[in-house]
Formats: sequence, C-alpha cells, structure tokens
Amino acid sequence: MIELREVPLFSEIPTDELQRFEPMLRERKYKKNHVFMFENDQSDSIYILRTGKVKVYRIQDGKEIVIGIHFPGDVVGEAEALTGDLYRVASVETLEPVVAWQISKPDFLAIVDRYPSVIRIAYTMMFARVRVLNRTIRYLTFLDVRTKLANLMLDLYYNVGKLENGECKIDMKVNHALLASMVGNTRESISKTLSEFQSEGLIEIRQKYIFLRDMKRLEKICYETEEVPELRKWDHGLRITEDLS
Repeated sequence: MIELREVPLFSEIPTDELQRFEPMLRERKYKKNHVFMFENDQSDSIYILRTGKVKVYRIQDGKEIVIGIHFPGDVVGEAEALTGDLYRVASVETLEPVVAWQISKPDFLAIVDRYPSVIRIAYTMMFARVRVLNRTIRYLTFLDVRTKLANLMLDLYYNVGKLENGECKIDMKVNHALLASMVGNTRESISKTLSEFQSEGLIEIRQKYIFLRDMKRLEKICYETEEVPELRKWDHGLRITEDLS
C-alpha cells in the first residue's frame, strides 16, 4: 500500500513535513466497479490512490470513452482543483477494490500554496496526460480497429506489463468492454479482432491476462503510429523499472 512519501506529487516535500498533511487525509475504501466521481458533479475534493486501479471516462453520445487508467500513487481530481473548475470533467470508476485518500479542495490548495513544487509537478503530470489524450484522439479518429487494438496492446504492455517466464504479459486483467471503451469501438468488433490476433499467433489470452506472442508483428501493424516504448508511457505513480524489451 502506497505511503504519502511515495506519491510523486509530493516527492519534493521532506518526509517530516508530510506528517502535517495527515489530519487532512480521509481514507476511503471502494469495491470494484464503484463510481466515486461523476462527470459534471461539483468538484470539492481530490483523491490519492493507495491501492487498486481506476478508469477515467466520459460519456459521449451515449458511449463510454476511457481517457485514462490510474494506479497507486496517482492523484485524480487535481486538475479541477488547480484550474478552478466547479464541476468534474470526467467520471472515475474502480477496476478493482481501491483504497484512497480524500483531500478537500481547500486543504489541497493550502498545500499548493505552501509547497510550490506541488503545482509544478502537477502541471507536468497534466501535460503528460494531455499527450496521452492526444494519442487517444488519434486512435479514435484515424485508425482502423486492428491498428487501434495493436497500439493498445503495446501501450498496455509498456505500462502494466512484465516479462514472466520469458513471456510478455500484460499484468492487468482486462475485459472486452474495457478494451472497446479505450479505443472507441464496439465490444463485438473488439472480440472479433482479439480472436483474429489469437488465430494469427499475435497474442494469447489466459485467465483474462493477455500475453503478447509476437511483438515485432504487432509493431508492424502499428507502423504508421510507431513510437518508442518511452513515448507510450502513461503518467502513473509507479513507473515500470524492469526491462520489457
């Protein structure tokens, strides 16, 4: 479970001074598939993830579009606090059981006023998320379903992947509905394309985990959007440090 000193947003604040924050923190526990932030609701607090993963999404024309996945150490809701938005710009739902700290907007802004490094790091993270959002828009707008899904497989691997017994494993259980929401296609088209990828020996799915069997061919499918692994990284708290190549 993440401790406050491990949260990247507070990484430049001395550990002994972090203790001043403890009275501001309220621990929250949420079950899987619980929505704890709703788009257009009043923005009155931020959340720091201690355990578990969440998806950030918006509803467009009745369709769910996932615009981010966040991990332990990440902060959600800080953009509205820093920009003065009165309402949430997106909804947040747990993908698994989550433990989080909740901080009121006034308390968070008091921390920002006292420690300028927090706002600098926050804006750096926000710009990184804009870059990821631009990639998502490109996926949604310009790519066919095979190219979208191949890109997403590589994105997932370079963010939540690991080498396991010599195999490239996406170390996060994903269902077809989540994948569809991440690339803006129907669940049926994603299921069909996943089956094609398995038949072609590109991937293998075991117990809801995806294993990438042929990285080079997946990269070839992505040739028009080819990017080095580092550019595929999302802005999450626990960076992958192992060699995934």
